[in-house]
Amino acid sequence: GLLITTFHLVAIMARRSQPPEKLKGFESLASGTYTTPGGRRLSYSHTPVSQHKPGNAILVLLHGWPQTRYIWRYAVPLLSERGYTLFVPDLPGYGYSTMSTISAPSLGSKSEHDRVSVGFGILSAVRAVYGPAANLEELAIVLIGHDRGARVAQRLVTSSEDLSPPVPRSLEIRIIGALLLDIVPYTAQWNANTNPRNATRYWHWSFLPAALSVPMVQAYGGGRFCREILNAVVGSSEAGRKSFLADDAIEHYARCYERDEVIRGGAADYSAGAAEDWDAQQEDIKNERKIQVPTVVLYCEGLRQMHGDVEAIWKQWASPKANIRVHALQGGVGHYLPEEAPEETNKHIVEFLQGLGL
Repeated sequence: GLLITTFHLVAIMARRSQPPEKLKGFESLASGTYTTPGGRRLSYSHTPVSQHKPGNAILVLLHGWPQTRYIWRYAVPLLSERGYTLFVPDLPGYGYSTMSTISAPSLGSKSEHDRVSVGFGILSAVRAVYGPAANLEELAIVLIGHDRGARVAQRLVTSSEDLSPPVPRSLEIRIIGALLLDIVPYTAQWNANTNPRNATRYWHWSFLPAALSVPMVQAYGGGRFCREILNAVVGSSEAGRKSFLADDAIEHYARCYERDEVIRGGAADYSAGAAEDWDAQQEDIKNERKIQVPTVVLYCEGLRQMHGDVEAIWKQWASPKANIRVHALQGGVGHYLPEEAPEETNKHIVEFLQGLGL
């Protein structure tokens, strides 16, 4: 019928291609690109469809700013060896994914870079890749996100108590769990800026949405800007820093940030965070919308220094269904948990998946 034809056409759009550069740790994954309904071109790595067992959950790993899917280079081999199906994209406007090609006037006042739009685009790519093999059955998804990717995950699992998470029924996707790394919700994040010390440390939250941020970063040098951001935020642990810097990671991120598309992408992401995504969370509060699936939050001690009781903050945003658990990674680990503390992060990921029965 129409549904089958649509998914077959979408699957054709999910063309396989070689990644722009080889990514260490991703050797077990295939690569592909997909044009989303919003006109974005996603570049992603994924478990080959032939290796996916229909009915098994698909782990969607999402990165943050100013990075790419490469943050998961320590997690991918372990999870692949354990037989999990992985879908690991560059977020729109990051790495080798592009922003929307649809002209701004046709989109009205929305940027199409808000967390819902980004999330739906990624889920549509997952459906395009694995839907035909699943014979159009419902796909079970687990979202694992760091930084900006974690905000996409939070948005997709937040709804009213009597409603399912806001995933379009046409995608036939059910999110069964979410693991969020080193964030607090937008409202808590922006409220923390009332403290001038926090506002100074989180300066990029206000800088990137500003009108002149793109030409200023271009003039400064995107790669230089990216390197200095990463070096400033990585933690104090010598072992963690060594792990973070391994595998030419910082130069990979810097090379990507040299591209004007990526400079604009980061600005568009944070601009939506200061507009549509902020508005969405105010609506969440008004309508008592909360996280509705089992959720784990991992964070570094620096987040507690900025926001206080991180666990208490998150419990305000989670329904009883979420059974939310919050863990701090200590020992001088900084913001980049998957890279600075890969063993501990991977341990929490595997325990979370096992707790979901996967």
